[in-house]
Amino acid sequence: MRFKHYVAALVALISMLAVSAYASPSGNQSWTEEPWISATEVPQENRASTLSDPIAFNLSGNEPQFIRLGGLQLNYSDYISVAAFEPLFSELWIRKGAVWSRYDQVTAGEDVDLIVHTPQDGGGDIYLISYANSTIKHWNFKFPTGYHRLKLRPEESGRLFILPAQGNEPGNALILDVLPRQSEQSFSPLDVNSILMGDAFVTIKSQRIRGYDVYVDGVFFSSDTSDGSLDGIASLTIGGDKTHTITISQRDGQGGIINKNEHTKNFKRETAYTLLMD
Repeated sequence: MRFKHYVAALVALISMLAVSAYASPSGNQSWTEEPWISATEVPQENRASTLSDPIAFNLSGNEPQFIRLGGLQLNYSDYISVAAFEPLFSELWIRKGAVWSRYDQVTAGEDVDLIVHTPQDGGGDIYLISYANSTIKHWNFKFPTGYHRLKLRPEESGRLFILPAQGNEPGNALILDVLPRQSEQSFSPLDVNSILMGDAFVTIKSQRIRGYDVYVDGVFFSSDTSDGSLDGIASLTIGGDKTHTITISQRDGQGGIINKNEHTKNFKRETAYTLLMD
């Protein structure tokens, strides 16, 4: 009997050590860097707004804290108690931190996090309408029922309307006011330093770790499934000539963190960085 207890205790100890080693990986981790030309240096006439492929978004545990509708801001719990029904049409939201809204103001080239809900399996459309340029861009995706996350990078300055549709039923519209890049605006000599900030491009690669999220200064930025593939690779653009903390966090099926590590360093502008984790 004592032997069984000893074996059980030994197995538990080994399991704890294995989890501890995995939660604080001690494998080889190295940074490399090389020059990089950011999208902001592409001539204006060659720029086009882009929209990433959708990836599944688990609403449970990722609910917003607030819903903003015009000048009204509601707690998410109050919003769903008022709108306590499954949406019959496509819904589209702008996600910024803990707030979901249907209006935002951004700078051209700045990524915008979109959340779309589709009430049924099937093809779906997203339209980007430029009021200033009188142009329409259109994307078509195959959506399973549920919530999905996309990243829009608007390049056309001015007011944009974003409209989802599934089948013959349109969803709600979003309004996005896109400001010109600083280099395209009139500026004084005092603005030169801010214009020279630029971006840095970060790629994270791992042969061992899959299904991780990437946070920058505590804010979710990307994951290794952002490109639709569970391949251990994540890429993101961050502000250059600044010190950032990059956090890589992996969770188990119950939401517990099983692998987490942080890297704080200064990232130079117009430089591509690669973090290898093996």
